[in-house]
Amino acid sequence: MTRKRRRGEGLILVLVLGSFGAASEARADDATVTVGGQGQRFSDPPEPRANPVAVDDPGYRRYDFEPRELRRSPFRLTLGPAGITTGKGFGVGVGVGADFGAGSVGGRLSVAWLRGEGTNANGTSTPTGDSVGLYSGELTLDLHKRGPVHPIIGMGLGFLRVSRPDTSGWAGMGTTRLGVEYALGLDDADVRVGASVTGGLIGPVDSDVKDLKAYALTGIHLAIGF
Repeated sequence: MTRKRRRGEGLILVLVLGSFGAASEARADDATVTVGGQGQRFSDPPEPRANPVAVDDPGYRRYDFEPRELRRSPFRLTLGPAGITTGKGFGVGVGVGADFGAGSVGGRLSVAWLRGEGTNANGTSTPTGDSVGLYSGELTLDLHKRGPVHPIIGMGLGFLRVSRPDTSGWAGMGTTRLGVEYALGLDDADVRVGASVTGGLIGPVDSDVKDLKAYALTGIHLAIGF
């Protein structure tokens, strides 16, 4: 009886130990995770893309992937030599102007004081006489407002005064101007050098200067904006 009892207890012990071993093996199998094959590795994450960084500058705004935008002032003063002709000679002088606008459309006020073409070979006065003063205003169109080169077209109205040895007189006029300016690209000022040709047709005119029909005005200038 005792031997049978011992055999039964031993069998029970073997069964208990076997069940614990099976449970332990099952838990070990559940915790095992196999990813891919042997030696396989994940690809490197992509490098972060550089975001454009805006530069806080009151003169211009730019991004690290765009060229710097040139400063454009809404008001510029111009000064330079000028010359006038009607085909009888050539008179020189100085021109002064004020340009308005930083975009494609703007305006211009200008004044020029010049010597006239003098007298003809026979001693008679030329249409521009001894001196000429021109005063005009015009609307302007900048054909390329961005970048250093600015082709410009202007159309306007004004009046002029011709002084001759024996008389003087006033005349109205309409003007058309073709010009080009080059911006120097300074950070704190809009500085340009330019040249232009203006054609003028005479309108209402005093009888003393009625022989003046048209003229051409040329000039070069320096423009400075702040």
